[in-house]
Amino acid sequence: MSQLDRPGPPEAAALLAEREHLRALLRLMPVGVFIVDARGWPLESNPVAESIWGGPLPRVGLEEYGIYEGYWPGNSRRLEAHEWALARTLRDGHPVVNEEVDIVAFDGARRTVLHSTTALKNPQGTIVGAVAVKVDITPHRQAEHAEAFLSEATRLLVESLDWEGTLRAVARLATRQLADYCIIDVVGEDGELHRLVAAAREPKHQPLMNEVLRFPPKVGSPSPLSRVFHEGRPLLLPDITPEVLSMTARSPEHLRALEQLGPRACMAVPLSVGARRVGLLDFILATPGRSYTERELKYAEELARRVAFVVEHARLYREAEQAVEARDEFVAIATHELRTPLSALSLQLTALQRAVDAGRMPTEDKLRRSLVTARRQTERLEQLVKHLLDVSRISTGRMELELELEDVDLAELVRWVVVRFEEKLAEAGCTTVVRADAPVVAKVDRLRVEQVVMNLLSNAMKYAPGQPVELHVERGEGMAVLGVRDSGPGITLEAQARIFERYQRASGKHSRESLGLGLYVARRIARAHGGELKVESTPGQGAHFFLHLPLG
Repeated sequence: MSQLDRPGPPEAAALLAEREHLRALLRLMPVGVFIVDARGWPLESNPVAESIWGGPLPRVGLEEYGIYEGYWPGNSRRLEAHEWALARTLRDGHPVVNEEVDIVAFDGARRTVLHSTTALKNPQGTIVGAVAVKVDITPHRQAEHAEAFLSEATRLLVESLDWEGTLRAVARLATRQLADYCIIDVVGEDGELHRLVAAAREPKHQPLMNEVLRFPPKVGSPSPLSRVFHEGRPLLLPDITPEVLSMTARSPEHLRALEQLGPRACMAVPLSVGARRVGLLDFILATPGRSYTERELKYAEELARRVAFVVEHARLYREAEQAVEARDEFVAIATHELRTPLSALSLQLTALQRAVDAGRMPTEDKLRRSLVTARRQTERLEQLVKHLLDVSRISTGRMELELELEDVDLAELVRWVVVRFEEKLAEAGCTTVVRADAPVVAKVDRLRVEQVVMNLLSNAMKYAPGQPVELHVERGEGMAVLGVRDSGPGITLEAQARIFERYQRASGKHSRESLGLGLYVARRIARAHGGELKVESTPGQGAHFFLHLPLG
């Protein structure tokens, strides 16, 4: 029973009717209202007031108002019991109009509330109570914070060329204004999502976020984040259930970290440039009673658009830098490499021309040697130009379009290449051992595979002259395997990671004998078939290359 329901004078029935009318009005009001007596004890309150505070108002007086948790905006200092607007009005009778306070409700929800109070006085002017009106302006303040965040994030995005550092700063800013946790994933060169940053508002939670940093969404998985990335549509999730956490987690360790972080709501937005996705932006709330709105999602989408622009701009900038670097390196190497055979060829032709002009015809033996030298230099020029054309095709994505697939017996192909190389093998002092007794049919472009095998065989002769070369063909697990093994100096583990890149040449005496494109082109040919080219080697024990190709 409310204090107002206690028995009164003879006109109690009329008073009770008026009070019921008052209660009906309070229930209809869109703002929170409650009435207290002179001691601050609650007499009446409406559902909106109880909703703002997350439950029924406790029956306490002024001296116990400290149980209400509120903070002054700006300095975040907690209000003392006597500082609440209602306590001040009951003390001095002065009204309070629209005083802003950040409260923590009894259910843990954080809200921003405008407090207005006025005193109730009897005919003699004595304060007998007060009325408090509460207006929840949380959505309005959230929108203001989102706008301020978007403005500050935009400033960060345009002020620096360090895009990774900038995105980390944006994530930290988000945890101060928009989220308890913020995660940014970007697409790597492998097409997978890589977690760039995972930031937490509270420092005590950052170690757990560092653990989450190890588990980006797997493209194509049932994770909600993966679906956002795949479908290119934002996700507003007001309630993160245990089932959602299980679908998101990539391992038991990941799941434990997520559970300890206690996410309650999130909004995830794809980073897109046109139809191409470049990453993922994820805002997460862990505060009880707090959730995201459609309006905040719009701000997140706008931020995602700007972040995607920065990520794409950084990618294009990196590619431009790499292109300029590759161009400069290519010009330097190609100039040297093309000049060498041209100079030798020019010298041979000049010598022959002078001899003819002087009436000294060269002997048959000298003419033969000159022609052999000229043929070798023209073959080298032809090989260099062929590799350059392949690199051009690969760079424009046209290598795969030029494959003419057919069923090819790799065992027969290897034997044919060895026969074709008989003269060069003899010149290098290399013998061959071919282990390809049974047919192994692959679905490949014959000329392209011959090109790869010839490149591997040429490298074996170059780096292991006078040594035997082994070639073998066999059927692997779902793939045909063609191997070339030499007995040369071998390749260090560090070099094995580089030899398949453009313009990577051997060190030592062979550094001037190659444009550094052969293995690069060979691997791209293998991958264009859906296969792979790998190497196994130990320094001092030769190198073993494996060409994997799809079976026919």
